[in-house]
Amino acid sequence: MKRCALTLLLLSAFLAQPLAAQEMTANQAPEEQEMENLPQWLVDFSNLPAEERELYITRFNLAKNAYHKGEWVECIVQMAACEIILRGNPSIWNLRACCLLEQGYYAEAETELKRVLEVQPNDEVAIMNLANVHMACGRYAESLAIVTRLREDMYLQHKDDSLLYALDYRALLCHIMLGDMVKAKAIAASVSPMADTPLYHYAKAAIALAEGKSSVAAHSLNVVKQIFANNQAYIPYERTLKLSGLLEKVKSTQSAKH
Repeated sequence: MKRCALTLLLLSAFLAQPLAAQEMTANQAPEEQEMENLPQWLVDFSNLPAEERELYITRFNLAKNAYHKGEWVECIVQMAACEIILRGNPSIWNLRACCLLEQGYYAEAETELKRVLEVQPNDEVAIMNLANVHMACGRYAESLAIVTRLREDMYLQHKDDSLLYALDYRALLCHIMLGDMVKAKAIAASVSPMADTPLYHYAKAAIALAEGKSSVAAHSLNVVKQIFANNQAYIPYERTLKLSGLLEKVKSTQSAKH
């Protein structure tokens, strides 16, 4: 029984969704627990025929790969194929929310996230994605409140720095959009140029954009894309920047001047 439970837990980690619509991280295995404490969908998965389990994993892998490539429709198609085999996996709902968010279907994305939070109220992935939805909809105060609380919780739990950097970037963008440049600059100043994160350059770019220094922002973005060209760690930050509305605000300001 214990071996079966561990196998399913490892599977659960394997099927873990992206941390957020813009942030892909390494999977973390959950703590070992008894079989009866596993989510029902995972228990149901274990009862499927072997070929169906293999097909499900293959389809889920294809969905995640499509997400990485920005192929949102293909990702949704593969997730639908997964749900023909088995329903109830919150990772599917989270990933679908990511794709819907990227395509601009904010209300639909929020609906998917609420499904996750109904069954997993403390799901950090869904909570962070909900902050993304608020930000994309221009609800910056709501997004900032979620990001701030989540960051404090993660910091107390000594989470990976990359997760904290991701939250800091969202907070910085929210501060900018709310007109609080003092707090935005404080976050940017707290990031060391020696830190192995795109945040340092993207924070500089966001501040420069907000101050109307487009050439400075362009330089920072070019530099970070060269530094992280091999692992493309900058892509989640690029997506978040686009979702924030800052680029549209800058374009609108520039058009008004002309």
